[in-house]
Amino acid sequence: MQIVDKTKEDKIPAILRLGFRPFFLGASTFSVFAMLIWALFWSGQSQLDGVMYANPIWWHSHEMLFGFSGAIIIGFLLTAVQNWTGQTGIKGTRLLLVFSLWLIARLGLMFAPLSIVWLVMDTAWIFLAMYYLAIPIVKVKQWRNLFFIPVLALFGMMNVKFHLVALGILSTAISTLTLPIVLVVSLITLVVGGRVIPFFTWRGTQTEQITRVKVIEYAALIPIWLLLFATLIPSNLIPANWIGVLAIITALTNFVRFSRWRTLSTLSNPLLWTLHLAYLSLIIGLFALGMSYVSNYISVSIAIHIMAIGGIGGMILSMISRVSLGHTGRKLKVNMLMPISFIALFASLLARVVLILVLPSITIDGYVLSACLWALAFAIFAIVYYPILTQPRVDGHPG
Repeated sequence: MQIVDKTKEDKIPAILRLGFRPFFLGASTFSVFAMLIWALFWSGQSQLDGVMYANPIWWHSHEMLFGFSGAIIIGFLLTAVQNWTGQTGIKGTRLLLVFSLWLIARLGLMFAPLSIVWLVMDTAWIFLAMYYLAIPIVKVKQWRNLFFIPVLALFGMMNVKFHLVALGILSTAISTLTLPIVLVVSLITLVVGGRVIPFFTWRGTQTEQITRVKVIEYAALIPIWLLLFATLIPSNLIPANWIGVLAIITALTNFVRFSRWRTLSTLSNPLLWTLHLAYLSLIIGLFALGMSYVSNYISVSIAIHIMAIGGIGGMILSMISRVSLGHTGRKLKVNMLMPISFIALFASLLARVVLILVLPSITIDGYVLSACLWALAFAIFAIVYYPILTQPRVDGHPG
């Protein structure tokens, strides 16, 4: 209230009053269509190559990591920075510019032919958002949160590399690019999750405050940084076993961190148990990733999908459900349909991982079912939260 001119605020369409509004709604809706197209492709509709940038595997990996996850992360950060710094977040025309660049890039990669134009468009929105995020952080010298800037810069540069592969300028395998991107997003998830889950759990369960122990925090986060850097080093320069060991260490130290958060006390609150289950999924995925490098019992693809669907996807769905309520002045109580959304998402994880491991003969069916369940989860979110994200706050405050 003290940093926003309400008279000017009221002239801005509600959807453009803070970063979470257009990006949460846009990204969740986009992911529904992206997953339905993916399901149709695996159902035998090969003509859909034309709406998948002529490379379905590339398009699916890129769009779910950069187009979907990237949009949610940036929408969250452009909103959170206002709380962190006490400076006004971007809104109105500037927010519309960033979102429009994101949306045009999504449409271009869906319908247009290969072109360097889409590399430029799809990189511009990331770096423009990074610029707007950096301004208030630098202005108040809040160096603690400045680390998001180099992480987003790395994210943007990896996006460029992904596009260069699609354009045939680089010959790197898509699978080689995917893991570092998943780890960048996982790193952000572990950092943000470690900050908010103990706080939300304490407030939501009205129990004793959960303190953060510095030794445990460093032990949980340093290995994920080392793991990320290890995957960025050419494979001929680092033994695969090192990556496996780092992933297992990351999983174990984060499990110690997670074990202090009183998970059982959250079972009656969907906005809490989903956060805990998502964080646990990320831990399991990291452990599975480690095992994939030190043994032959599980594939890297399975590990990545545990992290991506259960860990990243679960954290995203839970966080955007909560943030959208809190930042629009509503009580932190979800609509009766949202538990179905949460269950559908984690069922998507089971279909993509457990079903395929148990019944490998129906792998393709597992892909289709998983994609459809994801689409159902985020379709419910988009429908339930459309009026919340497109209307002014119910308490009359700006934002």
